[in-house]
Amino acid sequence: MISLASAARARGTSNVLAVSGLLLLLAWSWQLSSVSDDHATPWAGVTVASIICGFAALGWLRSARVGITAPQVMLLLGALGMVGGLWFDARSGGFAALASLCLTSPGDFFATLSLHWRQLPAMHLGMIAGGFATVPLMRTLRQHCRRQFCAQLAQNLACSAWMVAGMAIGTIAFIHLAALTGGRGSAAMLGGMFSGMVWGMVVSVAMYRFWFWLMRKHGER
Repeated sequence: MISLASAARARGTSNVLAVSGLLLLLAWSWQLSSVSDDHATPWAGVTVASIICGFAALGWLRSARVGITAPQVMLLLGALGMVGGLWFDARSGGFAALASLCLTSPGDFFATLSLHWRQLPAMHLGMIAGGFATVPLMRTLRQHCRRQFCAQLAQNLACSAWMVAGMAIGTIAFIHLAALTGGRGSAAMLGGMFSGMVWGMVVSVAMYRFWFWLMRKHGER
């Protein structure tokens, strides 16, 4: 049996590796989309802090005995697919076109969501495909994960939907914040998409936990 101290060390190590992987993917996305405005450095810092806080919140909401949880794995694989799709979209000018349209006339949630899908389709499809890979992967690696959040198809779909929505919300929030601070640029848009994806996952897991808490309370009556 794994001791509590060993389990804690394993969780700590795997979480550090996972968040390092996320930050590396963020750095790659910065390169792929050629973000080079005057405010790129501070927005990179804001995005890094947002990702670390989001990942910590995810670990707190769904702790694991050993290693990282299915939602955290889904987040990593989704980010990998997102960056791969962004590479494809950026090569065809999609990111530059989106930055130009978003920064000129930021719309409401549905307008932003539609614009993102039109300009960066491969990025979104890559993120969803990466997230879906969690289902067979977690079921193969951990037999007890068959009932864990994001290890089932329906739950994975809900999770993916929240990440996609989070990307649009994050973009709107970061662009408006950038307008207030005078740091508006493509770096804020990219940071908003990445941060929104992470916090979209956090919201989805929080709702899942709250639902099961309600079910448990109802069953105790």
